[in-house]
Amino acid sequence: MGWGRSILDFGGQLINVRPFAWYDLLTFYRYRRQILRTDIAQALTRGGLISPLALLTRLRPSIEVHTAICSSGKENLPLIGQMQHRIGHRSARITFLMPADALDNSCLPGLLEYMAAQAGVWGAFHLLAEIEEGCCALEEMRRTGFSIYAWQRVWQFRQHIQSAQAVAGEWRAATSLDENAIRNLYQSLVPPLVQSAEPLSARRLRGWVYIQDHEVLAYVEGIYGPQGIYYHPLIHPAIENVSQVIAALLGQESPRPNRPVYIAIRSYQAWLETIVRDLECQVGPRQALMVKHLVVRQVTNTVLARHLAIDSYRAEPTAPLLQNAAAHSELFAEKRS
Repeated sequence: MGWGRSILDFGGQLINVRPFAWYDLLTFYRYRRQILRTDIAQALTRGGLISPLALLTRLRPSIEVHTAICSSGKENLPLIGQMQHRIGHRSARITFLMPADALDNSCLPGLLEYMAAQAGVWGAFHLLAEIEEGCCALEEMRRTGFSIYAWQRVWQFRQHIQSAQAVAGEWRAATSLDENAIRNLYQSLVPPLVQSAEPLSARRLRGWVYIQDHEVLAYVEGIYGPQGIYYHPLIHPAIENVSQVIAALLGQESPRPNRPVYIAIRSYQAWLETIVRDLECQVGPRQALMVKHLVVRQVTNTVLARHLAIDSYRAEPTAPLLQNAAAHSELFAEKRS
């Protein structure tokens, strides 16, 4: 299910937005070297190439894909954007925008609003995107209702790393018995602003846990693709020898020269950056994690009335407990007689 053609009015300028069609392939071919990837995990694990077939067809039944094209007259270049939504997930993601050097034109707000409307049709609560710091699209997205909920840098490890010394705990595959501990770790380490945009999945968690002194102190899920492996770890500061723990995680993967490992470190765990610098790695530019909330919570009148009743309630003075007990005993004796 998707939206058809839409005519949007932004500041008196009419913007035409519609689904991508076969006759737009020439425009796509012209922009093929000007793609702004906004889903970093997919770009690093699946590669930088976007197939024209992926713009027109739905290749995976578990993922909803929508590609749109936007134009506003001859003076501005048409823009193309694509987003994906995994069925059952709360958020949709913008996967790319193009051409990258023309995202400051007047078409972008209309394209973003159109994509947000389509994400709402899918039942998504949020629309997410990852934009490099300094990109011309960053401020335009802010003006369209997107906000930054965190920053991140992605660190690339190309060589197979062996842990130089033993660690106090061990990495192992997560089981259903670890679920409560993982969720407690997530609640304690992740700020509420991030939790609202990226809530922990309700499905079974399939990743790795690090156990130290019989306690789950780290959790990581990997995204695997032909071009690389992408990790987003949650690591508790109480872990001993964190650099060796990370090296042990990387050492679990079999060495493949053309399949680097990436670790995304978020701003709320920035202390990890000083640790991974000691390992053989390269760091990418800082990226803004952006969200547009598609659902606004509203407190109903019933809930408000209930809170007002509770707030206005005042306990009335009562007789002492012993006096009440004596009176109750006398009344019970009279009834028996």
